Amino acid sequence: MDTLVVEPSKTYRLLLNELLHGFAINPQEVTDGASALENIGEHQYDLICIAMQLPDMLGVDLAKKIKQIKNFEHSIIIIFSSEQSQEKLAKAKTEQVNYICQKMALDKLKTLFAHITQDELISYEGSGHILYIEDHMTQAKVTLAMLDEMGLTADHFTSAEAGFEAYQKNSYDLVLLDIVLEGQKDGIDLIEDIRSMADDKMFTPLLAISASLNDSQRIHALKMGANDFINKPFIQAELAARIKNMLLTQKLYQQVAMQKKALEKMALTDQLTGLYNRHFLMPYINKALSSAQRYGYPLSLMMIDLDKFKCINDDLGHGAGDILLCDIAEILNGNCRNEDAAIRLGGDEFLIVLPHCSLEQAKFKAETLRQAVMKLSSSSHQTSASFGLSSTEGSCFDFEALFSKADEAAYQAKTNGGNDISY
Repeated sequence: MDTLVVEPSKTYRLLLNELLHGFAINPQEVTDGASALENIGEHQYDLICIAMQLPDMLGVDLAKKIKQIKNFEHSIIIIFSSEQSQEKLAKAKTEQVNYICQKMALDKLKTLFAHITQDELISYEGSGHILYIEDHMTQAKVTLAMLDEMGLTADHFTSAEAGFEAYQKNSYDLVLLDIVLEGQKDGIDLIEDIRSMADDKMFTPLLAISASLNDSQRIHALKMGANDFINKPFIQAELAARIKNMLLTQKLYQQVAMQKKALEKMALTDQLTGLYNRHFLMPYINKALSSAQRYGYPLSLMMIDLDKFKCINDDLGHGAGDILLCDIAEILNGNCRNEDAAIRLGGDEFLIVLPHCSLEQAKFKAETLRQAVMKLSSSSHQTSASFGLSSTEGSCFDFEALFSKADEAAYQAKTNGGNDISY
């Protein structure tokens, strides 16, 4: 926002300049009315701040002259006055003056600048849920109002313990926390607790706040896992900019994480059926067999080989064969528990890994699947499968040996005429 400050006092200009910079406003400065009118002839300003008492005229008279200039009819004009009486201030306001303020009412000036610059300062196209930990209630109220103006929701707590409890239960896009907190834990402890979590919550961005830390303490907070730091008392523009950048970064991280998971899923699953593939099998089966041996529970393998699948491809076409493979995959998924893993080895061969499943239980499951596959038969083609089973119950925890045994059993079932279960 282009702004002109007309103020004879150097001290107040410095104060006002700092305040305006906090709201992303870089003002031009002059000290009297004549200089202001000359400057206005060369530049366009959206906001003009004028002292009531100028060396060559009153601020309200300058405001009147400015509003008569073409293209300045809608400029916002604020008059600053040393007058203490609100009644007299109200009487001094003219139709050319948008706002008239007491010079040293800095809180009211901040509120006014926040209102005027709202569209430029705190616009954020999106949403965000913030966890805010601050034990100074006055500061908390001001900050919560800022977050609300940004269109963000916030859960506020006054202690690290209460904040971490909420963090474990809820999902947040950003954590805004004071480093110095009353209680057994401070902000550094909370940062460590969050960064030590075992799930994606450990990556939530953290914006640390403090009014009293020295450089080494701030560096320590960053080393512990804070993503950024802001000093109290902070100005709204800085808080808004930092939060906006961190939320955008968080959304980018989430998009990358989703894309990574999607790529991992593509790499580990069969594109036609959606079942796991061989790339998934080896790391998974090694862990599954290790756990079965360590904790003493049975694990079974079920090899499945479709009968006369080549005839279906030859007679009905590969499209019909693909549809059948997808139907088989749906049957396998529908009959698998959460801990089971159904894998397409290739062609018309499938493998199911069954942790916590004895050979007898595997026989029962194979019979259920055999009957379900039979129901896919049509008037022109009989659909069936041969099943081969193996189990760790013989104290064999070597995958190659177990796989070979299940594969040989499936071959025996097919030799028996198919549509059979062997072990």
